[in-house]
Amino acid sequence: MSTHSPKYHDLHGPQAHTDDNTSQTDLDSDYQEEDGKLAWTDDTIRDTSHTSRRRARARRIRTAVSIFRGLFDTIILITIVYLLLERRNIQQHDMSASTEKEHEHQLGGDITGFAPRSTSVSQKIKKFSPNPSFIPTNLTSFFTPSTTQAWLSLVPRGLGYIHTQNTSHLHPPVPVPLAGYPPSTFTTSVTHQLHCLHAIIGVVAALATNDTSRLPPEGPWHVAHCFDYLRQSILCCGDVALEGQQTTFPDGFVGSDGWDSHHVCRDYDEVKEYLERNRAGDDLWI
Repeated sequence: MSTHSPKYHDLHGPQAHTDDNTSQTDLDSDYQEEDGKLAWTDDTIRDTSHTSRRRARARRIRTAVSIFRGLFDTIILITIVYLLLERRNIQQHDMSASTEKEHEHQLGGDITGFAPRSTSVSQKIKKFSPNPSFIPTNLTSFFTPSTTQAWLSLVPRGLGYIHTQNTSHLHPPVPVPLAGYPPSTFTTSVTHQLHCLHAIIGVVAALATNDTSRLPPEGPWHVAHCFDYLRQSILCCGDVALEGQQTTFPDGFVGSDGWDSHHVCRDYDEVKEYLERNRAGDDLWI
């Protein structure tokens, strides 16, 4: 059995020496020995100064960006608030213009704003048909209580004469209030038209039956006024519903009696109720 001197093997292998040499080289490159002391090399100082300048410049850039971003955010916020306010003003202007236009241009309505708007009154599709309750075939019956009651059923109490507290809130032009009534009293067109139609039929019935005692005491001027007033009322409405062949004329007469046509109408029951609710008096007359 032979004996050998103990040998220590390099547990890390030759690479360990290489790493140590590399570490030493790195260290040597950063430091130099002066008077027995290690000192930074010029290259290391320059690198450190350059890094500090870059960091300072980056801080200045971040500060400037932060300032400009805050300013930009403020401008964006002010712009958004301005646009929202401008949009609200435009909407309010459009609503006001729409309201004024609706008052001025509602067909068969009132431009002053007192009467209900067309949009607040229901519409109905109505077929016209003859009704002898209002104009009997035998005109002698026109002056009977039943016919008179039929006509009175058409008008509101007070015959459409209405009273408003003042006219300052009404859209111009406002008619001159009626004389002989409380201040700010007016009448309305639909009841005026019915009154005129009833007066004309009364004259026709009186003449047709030779009962001159039934003629109105005011004379022909009233009938002439009513004819012209109804003429303009018909033209104002301008109803263009289609009408076809007559079905009720005596033999030998052709044309249209209008009884087969349908019309777009305002709900007169709602109109009548509104006028009665705002009436200036309680008398029921026509």
